[in-house]
Amino acid sequence: MKKAQGATKYRSPLGAAKDPYQVLGVKKDASQAEIKKTYFSLARKYHPDTNPDKSAQAKFLEIQEAYDILKDEQKRASYDKYGAASQQPGFDPNAFSGFGGRAGGFQDFGAAFGGGGGGASDLFSQLFGAFGNAGPGFGEASTRGADLEATIGISFLEACKGTVRKVNVSPVVNCNTCTGTGLKKGAKRTTCRTCNGTGTRTFVIDSGFRMASTCPECSGAGSSVPLGGECTVCHGVGKLRMKKSVQVDIPAGVEDGMTIRIPKAGDASIRGSGTGDLLVRVNVAPSKVFVRQGANLYHKAKIPLHTALLGGRVRVPTIDGDVDVRVPGGTQQGEEMVLKERGVASVYGGDKGDLFIAFSVQLPRSLTPRQRELLQAYADDVEGRVPHKETVVDPPNKGPIHEDEDPSADQSEEERGKRATA
Repeated sequence: MKKAQGATKYRSPLGAAKDPYQVLGVKKDASQAEIKKTYFSLARKYHPDTNPDKSAQAKFLEIQEAYDILKDEQKRASYDKYGAASQQPGFDPNAFSGFGGRAGGFQDFGAAFGGGGGGASDLFSQLFGAFGNAGPGFGEASTRGADLEATIGISFLEACKGTVRKVNVSPVVNCNTCTGTGLKKGAKRTTCRTCNGTGTRTFVIDSGFRMASTCPECSGAGSSVPLGGECTVCHGVGKLRMKKSVQVDIPAGVEDGMTIRIPKAGDASIRGSGTGDLLVRVNVAPSKVFVRQGANLYHKAKIPLHTALLGGRVRVPTIDGDVDVRVPGGTQQGEEMVLKERGVASVYGGDKGDLFIAFSVQLPRSLTPRQRELLQAYADDVEGRVPHKETVVDPPNKGPIHEDEDPSADQSEEERGKRATA
């Protein structure tokens, strides 16, 4: 089979057919005490100082290497799962933690690469992308930059009518000096010697199954900025965090807790061309006048008793200013009136909502003697009772008496007689 570019075949120092359990002659479930006892016995037997046989030294080294693996619980567990490849330099067991088993155990296969969305072909492409047609630059697959998050607080009225705000963020951007290359003028990137430009390290375990992980030397880039060739501004990274102010257009009808996405206002990608977005959460302050449900608004209007009984006009607030509304006579406590399209515009489009006015009838806590007398007369009339005393109603004020009017016109016969006798 043709050797894949950048793939390094790591063999166990014990040999392909030998494993530490076989070298020490212990079972895989042997205890540490058993392993230690066997090791000391074999070490005394094959130690070069006590065994003149020329092959004893090689055997002693095998015994020592086997014991170094099995006495360390972490190394032993790694060997049990991945075989001899687990003992090679640069091997990262965390890169394969999602495999759940040794050499072909595929439980939670997708978890090793972030899980989820892609199909099997995508997963194998990530795992074996360094082979076949995938040449240098495998590690530079386009990776979208991270999204940024921010929060904006606005008033209730601003949420109803829409507004414009600015938010300060610090996204990752390309360095202006090196245009994102990380190189100073005249310098060139060098191919990574560890992965030969593939961006991955490949390990072959005993069964022949190959596993790939990101190259630790170049972090998957396949190349690196040479020593002395770094940009003096970004120090070879090619990216910087820069403070900037972003305008946020908040549409009319936005609701508390909604998120506005501003495309390409997030972090630039470290490798690749995709830029993340800016996600702005909108916090809307509550209103002391209205209660909002979707696009509809609700307001409680207080009206006096006489207006509820006789009808009249009252002034009520809307998001566009106060308006006068007619209250019909006989309005009951809690009765509602609907003002069409006096609500909020829907952020999703369509007609505006309505404004619901709920009337709250206010009863007087005290009455003047005249008010009580009039109200008692009303109650007697409603209930058909005979008034227990004559109701006195003050005559209306007629104003000043003119010269052509007789001031005695309102006097009684008896009073006029008394005045004539006098």
